[in-house]
Amino acid sequence: MLTIIEGLPDHVIGIRITDKLRAEDYETQLVPLVNEKLATHRKLDLLCCIEGEWKGMEAGAVWQDLRLGLGKIGHWARMAIVTDIKWMENAIKLFRLFSPGELRHFDNADYETAKAWVCETERARIDIKLDSDAGILVLEPVADKALSEDDFEAVGNTIGNYLKDHDRLRGILIYSRQFPGWQSVGALFAHLKFVTSVHDKISKIALVTNSPMGSFADHVLDPLMLAKVRKFDYDERDAAMGWLRG
Repeated sequence: MLTIIEGLPDHVIGIRITDKLRAEDYETQLVPLVNEKLATHRKLDLLCCIEGEWKGMEAGAVWQDLRLGLGKIGHWARMAIVTDIKWMENAIKLFRLFSPGELRHFDNADYETAKAWVCETERARIDIKLDSDAGILVLEPVADKALSEDDFEAVGNTIGNYLKDHDRLRGILIYSRQFPGWQSVGALFAHLKFVTSVHDKISKIALVTNSPMGSFADHVLDPLMLAKVRKFDYDERDAAMGWLRG
C-alpha cells in the first residue's frame, strides 16, 4: 500500500509504503502526481519511506514501477530511501553509482535528515566565482567532495547567464589539489553534457591541480576541444591566471 506524504516542497514527492504495492497505487496516485509536477519542474526529488518488511509488488505494479523509473529517468534529482531493511541498504550502496541523480539510504531513525536532504535547495558543493569584467570563471571543488549533477548545473547556469550578454568566456580556472572524481554515472554524464554545450564558447581552460587527471585532461581533452586546455601545478595559480588573462 502506498500513501503520499503531504507538506513537502513542490519539487519533492514523498511516498510511504506499508504493504504490498499494487498497480492501482501507481495508476491513481503516483504517476498522475509525477506528471503534474513535471509540468512545472524540470527535475523532481523523491522521499520514499518503507515501513516494516518489504512485501513486494503485484505484477502490474512492477510494470508501472519500470515505466515511472525508466520513462522519467532524466527527471529524478535526489532520491532518499528510508528503511531499516538491510538488503535494501546494500542494494542502494551497489546501484547508487549507476543511478540517475543522487541516491542515498537512510535508516528510519534518520527520517528528518533524509527529509531535509531532499528538500534542500542550495545544492552545489563547488565554489563558483565569476569575474565578469575579465570574463574569467574560477571553480574550486570542495575538498574530498565528489562532483555531482548539481555542481555542473550550477556552473552551467552561471556560464549561461554570462553568455546572454557576451559572445565568449575568456577562460575557466579549475583549482583543486586533487581531482575529487564524480559522484555517480549521472554526474559524469552531466560533466560530458556540460563540456559539449559550452566548449565552443570558452577560449582557455586552466587546470590547477596536482592530480594526474590534470595531465590526462591536458593531453587528451586539448585536441578535442576548441578551448585551449593547459595544466598547472597546484601552487601555480597566479601563473595560470596570468595565462588566462594573456
